[in-house]
Amino acid sequence: MSDTPLLEVEHLEVLFPVRRGLLGRAVEHVHAVDDVTVALSEGETLGVVGESGCGKTTLIRCLARLVESTGGTIRFRGQDITRAGRRELGGVRAELQMVFQDPQASLNPRKRVVQILATPLRRRGVTRADVQTKARELLERVGLNPEYLNRYPHEFSGGQRQRVGIARALALQPRLILLDEPVSALDVSIQAQVINLLDELQDELGLSYVFVAHDLSVVRHVSDRIAVMYLGKIVEVSPAEELYTKPIHPYTGALLSAIPIPDPRENHTRTRVVVQGEPPNPVAPPPGCRFHTRCQFASEICSRVEPPQVEYARGHMAACHHPRNVSAQEISSAFRSETSPRSAGQELPAP
Repeated sequence: MSDTPLLEVEHLEVLFPVRRGLLGRAVEHVHAVDDVTVALSEGETLGVVGESGCGKTTLIRCLARLVESTGGTIRFRGQDITRAGRRELGGVRAELQMVFQDPQASLNPRKRVVQILATPLRRRGVTRADVQTKARELLERVGLNPEYLNRYPHEFSGGQRQRVGIARALALQPRLILLDEPVSALDVSIQAQVINLLDELQDELGLSYVFVAHDLSVVRHVSDRIAVMYLGKIVEVSPAEELYTKPIHPYTGALLSAIPIPDPRENHTRTRVVVQGEPPNPVAPPPGCRFHTRCQFASEICSRVEPPQVEYARGHMAACHHPRNVSAQEISSAFRSETSPRSAGQELPAP
């Protein structure tokens, strides 16, 4: 895995206008993504998790330039693509592909599989005479029978359709694939097959993934690092295994508490953290920490001062005034490693 970032996102913001009146003027804005900073290395998988409405799908669509950002910067291989036009994005789109959540909706129902795969193959420069051969190779690579080339999407199962969507993404030989909840609409057994396929393709082709999901148990098996989102903000970023053993942000702890454990006795005896209430209105997010209205550890500072992203040991970062599962020594050392330019003048967590 290279140390050079393949994808860099700095202070990304996406605001959706709320229009009212006869003239349709924007009177408010939905804060879908707010001040997100994250980086992805070559060959790495970054999982993005959070409850519904936290902004993870908007984030990944913004990275693919399907949604325009309001502010911030997106760099792919060092090239700023935040405001790049269609011509400038031509070469980037071949290396940055996306697999959507619903394969039924993302595949053209009027086209056969060979036609679906032919479009990206021809764009890559494959001659018309070689399209069928290359399309068969793609189907074999994703575990489908090459004889399925002349089928329509509705003739496949959900898992098979998702494999076709992955084959379409692979047709342009990308370096990065953005996966928007690619297994959430599939049965559990099919989920495992698709996840195993993604792992095999990553090892074989050296791919990088941004894997969006709401299921932490799924993300754990595919991710090198995991970013936890809440109401448009990333509240914690951690190496995958450490997040499950040492969650720092209370919201992360609540998400982990909701994961069912196969052993009924262990599941019955564990202490579950239940987050009370509904998420705040994204049109008017609360001041300070956005989670403070539902957090059992919140204090007066949480409603007044937004917590900065603080780096603890081993690249584990969290934005919380009352971090969990960290010692006083780790907190004091985090003072020296905190470098977020947007947090200048803000108060850091006290030991």
